[in-house]
This record gives sequence, structure tokens and C-alpha cells, in this order.
Amino acid sequence: MSRQAAVLYSMIVTTCIFFIMLAGCKSLPSATSNTTTTGVNVYTVPQLKYLLGTQYPDLFWNDPDLYPIAREGQELQNALAQFPSIKEDREEFTAILAHLNLTEKSDYTDEEKLLIYREHKMLASGVQISGTASPYSYLLFIGEGQGYKISGTITASGKITELRKEPSFNTHPICLAKGTAIDTPLGPVPVEDLRPGMPVWTENASGERVEGVLIKTAVTEVTTPFYMSIITLQDGRRITASPGHPAADDKALGSYKIGDLLDGSVVSGIETISHNSGFTCDILPAGCTGLYWANGVLLKSTLADK
Repeated sequence: MSRQAAVLYSMIVTTCIFFIMLAGCKSLPSATSNTTTTGVNVYTVPQLKYLLGTQYPDLFWNDPDLYPIAREGQELQNALAQFPSIKEDREEFTAILAHLNLTEKSDYTDEEKLLIYREHKMLASGVQISGTASPYSYLLFIGEGQGYKISGTITASGKITELRKEPSFNTHPICLAKGTAIDTPLGPVPVEDLRPGMPVWTENASGERVEGVLIKTAVTEVTTPFYMSIITLQDGRRITASPGHPAADDKALGSYKIGDLLDGSVVSGIETISHNSGFTCDILPAGCTGLYWANGVLLKSTLADK
């Protein structure tokens, strides 16, 4: 074989090997892409929650800024305080921006932060998605009052399969956790055991501890996820209630911070827990204040205007 022929043969062999190797390779999808190599959309969990919200537009969930008591300016205050942590969850934050048609930028107006916060609350409480891989399980509630509890599965590509739909009476929880001890002349009584007409300690307009009579009690079943605040005081007292429940001075329990003074003692611990089952309660004693002691902490009833 001549030198020229040998060089040509070598080039042909090299070219063949290159195309054989190329044929055996597969292109890798981009790390930021939501589309697989087969062209199928792949959604993040927050995006799947939005898809479920579209499928079930009458979602029922409990907004901690509105129930049991809405306070002017409280929602915006919470939105500004929680915005940094909301922004850290990149999957959820990206989904919210897309849903609101907002662009990624270094800063947002207070109005935009409020809109983002509201979407965050809906995604956190409106739809529950569980599981570590597709298909995921979902649970949600639709309709206030006599509605439904719905469960099923949803794939990463967004295919929704409803597995169960059952009647559910969907209401907004009131306030105190089951088992909270209420001070009465007969001794501590669990809040769920109290009934109208029973005696209870209350405080009069002069700030004196007096015996009163219960004129209203309420027990509300918790169906959708609902967040409760656990506040521990330096003197050992501890109360579990909804963040919106008012203290004696009308300040929401959820707005307290470590070091604040609550009912004469310093707040030493604050915890937020998801209250997914059971029920919550509240009471209203006769008199002009609506005050009572729960686990030894002076609180104000939410039932006065209901």
C-alpha cells in the first residue's frame, strides 16, 4: 500500500469510529429545563399545586391572617417579615413569579411582596402533596361549609387521577387546642368540656378576677391544614392557640416575639406547628371584657362578635 493510500485509509477509519461513538451518545437535558428528551413537560411540586388549583378552583383552606380574627395591617406585616424565607425556596418562588407574571429582580415593592405572600400561603395550605417521586399523592378540600375532601395522585407531567371524593364540612378553626385548661371556680377544666351556664373565672373592667358564667362555647373540627402557635413563658406557662387569637390587650399571639411581655411574663419560646386533625375551641364568659385564663394565660375570646 502506498503512503497516500495508507493516510486515506486511516482517515476513513477514524471518521467511522467518530460516527459510531456519536450514535451511541444521548443528549442530556438542561438542569433548568422542565422538558424531558421526549418532549414531555415535567413540573415542580409548586407547579403541580397550581395545576390542582386549576382543576379544583373552589379550594378551601385556612388563612392564618384572616382567621379567627383579621387585623388591619397584620397581613402586610407578616408578608414583609416572611419574604426573605419565601424567596429562599427557589422552586416555589419561581412558580409564584410565573403565576403572577412577575420577573426576577433584586427588589420588590411592598404590594408585590404581599401578592407573593398570599400565593405562598395558598400553596402551603391549599393543597397537600406527599411522596418523593411521581406519581405523587394529593389531598385537598373544596367548598366552604358542606363541601368535599378529595384525594388522588398526580404525575410529574401533570396527569391528575382522582381516587376518592367524600363529603366534608369545611369550617375555619376557632382558637384553642384540645386539652387547654380553663381556670374555673371548680378548678381547671379542659376547654372542650365546658358548656354555656358553667362558671368560669373572668376579669372585670377594673382588672379584678371575678366569677362569671359562660354564655357561649364553640368547637370546630379541623379539616384542612391549620397552623398553631405555641408560646412558652419564662415562668413555665405555655399556651397553644391559633396565631390570630388575641391576648388580653388584643395583640395577636402570632405577633409575639422572644423577649416580649405576655400576661406579666417574658416570652421565652415560640414554635409554629401544623394542626392537621382534631378540633379547636373557644369560649365566651359573660361580662364586658370577654377575658378568661387558658393554661394560666389571660386571653380574650374570639366569640364576642359572632
